[in-house]
Amino acid sequence: MRFARHVLPRMLSPFFFALLLVGLLPQAGAAAPLAAWVELIGPGSEASIRAVIPAGADCPAVMADGEPIPMHVRADPGPLFPPGKTPRAEFAVRVCELIAPRGKTSVTLEGLKLPLPVADPQRIVVFGDTGCRMKLTRLQDCGEGWDYPEVAKHAAASRPDLVIHLGDYLYRESCTGSPVCQQRPTGYDWKIWNSDFFEPSSALFAAAPWIMVRGNHEICDRAGEGWFRFLDHAPVPPECVPMSAFFVVEPGNLGFVVVDSAQIAREPGRAPDKPRDDPVGKLQAFYAAVESAIPSPAWMLTHVPFNAPVRTFAGTIVSDTIQHRAIGERLSRNIKMIASGHVHLFEALSFGGDTPPPAQLVVGTGGTELDAPPDELPKINGSPVHNAFIRGHFGYMVWNRDGPNWNGELHGQLGQPLAHCRLMERELSCQEN
Repeated sequence: MRFARHVLPRMLSPFFFALLLVGLLPQAGAAAPLAAWVELIGPGSEASIRAVIPAGADCPAVMADGEPIPMHVRADPGPLFPPGKTPRAEFAVRVCELIAPRGKTSVTLEGLKLPLPVADPQRIVVFGDTGCRMKLTRLQDCGEGWDYPEVAKHAAASRPDLVIHLGDYLYRESCTGSPVCQQRPTGYDWKIWNSDFFEPSSALFAAAPWIMVRGNHEICDRAGEGWFRFLDHAPVPPECVPMSAFFVVEPGNLGFVVVDSAQIAREPGRAPDKPRDDPVGKLQAFYAAVESAIPSPAWMLTHVPFNAPVRTFAGTIVSDTIQHRAIGERLSRNIKMIASGHVHLFEALSFGGDTPPPAQLVVGTGGTELDAPPDELPKINGSPVHNAFIRGHFGYMVWNRDGPNWNGELHGQLGQPLAHCRLMERELSCQEN
């Protein structure tokens, strides 16, 4: 009784309540994520939950139906690869990861609800080439003159089940010869990645899981370190890999063959079929490794198109022929469409012949400075063009399932409908709205 009379009053003092409150608060190591998203990494619909947190913070726990599941470190601050393999960049952040637990209905991270994979996606957003171009003297205005923030905002409002980014996330690489360069940070650091991709993507991260495709701006001597640190589907390799193995994702009744074509991309003006090296053998080996796992139907996702015309200094050429030469004749009949970026246009192409190749979709319209439309349509890789619809306009594509077929809407950067499309087997056709 003496304890009750003398100790309890002190326990009920404001000081004690303050101590109690401190004990209930999150520990010092916890921090709100700087970015958080979910991406499909295969096989099946396996997904990775990822978060970027401050360098001094500990990886948080994901709450899955009220059960805490700790995340693990994917990449610590500091250099990721041996010196000289990638450009010097500062990443004063920690990247955390967790394979999404199956059978859960609700997943949150520090109070932020994250989108879980849908068993059978009915609505898919597609776009690529989103960064603000800051390359030497070719400069976009990264405020009013850059449309990716609007593209991401309006694409999120379409309430997709899945988002596909077709590559080229970071364009703020260098700025020379202009007084505005002093006010425009460039490079490959976390701050640049955050400005060019993560911050404007936040609403779309909250809307749906993503599939990430590597672009040529993410090769090793450009933004490769950030690519493997943040976005690559596999665990971080011991050194930057020029070309990664293909993988297959199958969420429901549509599969995706995800191809790393970043290293074979040709810069404008480079002669056709003469990239830095010839990766035909590697493309063939990577394709052979997944060929038996390609479901029906499937789309192939590759940053560099197989069959897309582009206007260069030398006139209209096919964007690249290496992939077609390596595996074009071997593509499974299960692949109905190839979706790509790299060419900064919207292109919907299908082909004639007795055994036409998959339709070619290009949605390199996410915000990077647009290319000039081709002035002619040559015969592409030996196949006559049966249908062609090409437009130069910023925006994104929304695909809606219609039984075995897909209906598509091309939207401008402010969400305005520009064209409607239909994919039936390997036949892709589009018309103006």
